[in-house]
Amino acid sequence: MKRHHFGCTTLLLFWLGTVVSQAQIVTYECETFPEKVGWEHVYFSQINRYIDDGIFVQFIDGEGVVDAYRRPIAEFAGSGVFFVEWRAESDAPKSILDFSGTPAALVLGGQSAAFYHFTMTDSKVQISPGFSLPTVFADIVPGVPHTYRVELCNVPLCPENRYAWYIDGQMGDSGVADGPYPGESSVVLFATRRQGFDSTTRWDYVRYGVIPQEATGDFDSNEAIELFDYYFVHECLTNDRIGIHGGPDNDSGPGCRFTDFDGDSDVDLCDFAEFQNRFGDLN
Repeated sequence: MKRHHFGCTTLLLFWLGTVVSQAQIVTYECETFPEKVGWEHVYFSQINRYIDDGIFVQFIDGEGVVDAYRRPIAEFAGSGVFFVEWRAESDAPKSILDFSGTPAALVLGGQSAAFYHFTMTDSKVQISPGFSLPTVFADIVPGVPHTYRVELCNVPLCPENRYAWYIDGQMGDSGVADGPYPGESSVVLFATRRQGFDSTTRWDYVRYGVIPQEATGDFDSNEAIELFDYYFVHECLTNDRIGIHGGPDNDSGPGCRFTDFDGDSDVDLCDFAEFQNRFGDLN
């Protein structure tokens, strides 16, 4: 199986219920409303939104209603490698995409040559990787959450600015980007909008930051192997959810390369043993 990644990667999280800013990683874990943990609530109306066992739920039932959250990411401007990963589910019908609808979306925007727009429906997603690049569509299994991820590698770390999209650990699209990202004005935005149909979007998490180096066990790139990193390693060992493929002989996906110590694509007890050996180390 051919790998499409940039020699670095990431996945998953730590303390539930908070935004975590550890070294070069920020996470929103959907245990409380986004505006309570640093996200700006924008473009909102009176909608039914609530927290359901660690899931942030938005139910849209009024035409034109939108509920959106934005967070600046200027602290990551000039990063050589950058990722955004989120896990979500929408029940909006895929026919909305025929009319350029955006029922549930995550956007990487700002005053930059590059931008990235990801639209989700019940059974199809739409990827718009920039102004000059073609839109890409991909089918997904309906009725379950999926894990989405974008990885960016910028000049001079890469010979040219590049992007790669993943859905449940599988390559969705990749290519040369319109420019480097993020910049000083860049933001992450996630939103739900009603366009012709009532719909519900369920967010499990939104995470972003610098892609950690492979085979280091250092998820947050703070040059220390510690308890924070353990929680991400632990999730990379599991295989009980769609889009998470841990365990022996399963390609664990780009988000877990940081803990694949033996380089065989899976994360198993051999890798966990090596993590234990390094636990407490300072690089």
